[in-house]
Amino acid sequence: MKNVRRGFSPEDEKLFSEEELRKISLCAYETAFLLERGYPLKSAVTYTSNHRLLAERQRNALARMTACPYRLKLRQQKQLDHLDPGCTVNIDAFNAVVIMETALSHSILLRCMDGCIRDLSGLSGTYSIISATDEAIARILNKLKKEQAASAVFWIDEPVSNSGRLREHLAAGAEALSFPAEFRMVHDADYALKKLDHVISGDSQVIEECISWYNLYQDLIADMPDPWIAELSPR
Repeated sequence: MKNVRRGFSPEDEKLFSEEELRKISLCAYETAFLLERGYPLKSAVTYTSNHRLLAERQRNALARMTACPYRLKLRQQKQLDHLDPGCTVNIDAFNAVVIMETALSHSILLRCMDGCIRDLSGLSGTYSIISATDEAIARILNKLKKEQAASAVFWIDEPVSNSGRLREHLAAGAEALSFPAEFRMVHDADYALKKLDHVISGDSQVIEECISWYNLYQDLIADMPDPWIAELSPR
């Protein structure tokens, strides 16, 4: 088991300083303006980032943090205020575990325009179990128990490396807490989640297209001591 900091970059303290976040925030509002007028996200981010000379990692953050008012409204319409007691939640397994691993590694997280917490880990189809994995899983499951969810279905992207090992750790965590859980190994978890309700995910397309979703990550991060969160400055 690797003792590494998920999502950590030694440049982040400089790239996401208060001064740099003000610059990123200006880009975010300019990008949202362009998106509202039909510009593709990639083109809008490139245009505003070039203007303000953002570094590549800052550009990645900008793309994750920003959305136009129309898409923000779509996400808000499907967001649940609370989990119904006795419900079954559908969890984007890699998304959820990586967010918590990043938080536990004291690496940077992003609070985005839609209220979601996202990361900059950039797994790109590769994943490995690290020292924070089991605690990340335990925190997720304990929070679900506290919210009185009856059970969880973890949707796991089978093509991602070590997906089987993650399934084993999820199953062990659920058994240790006596929390009912199922594990679905699928080719594309996002595709499956888009058709479901009570979804736990921070993926922007998933939360726009699913039946309903709950912002569990916000609650999980709020329970942690002194998480490192980059936020946009007010307009």
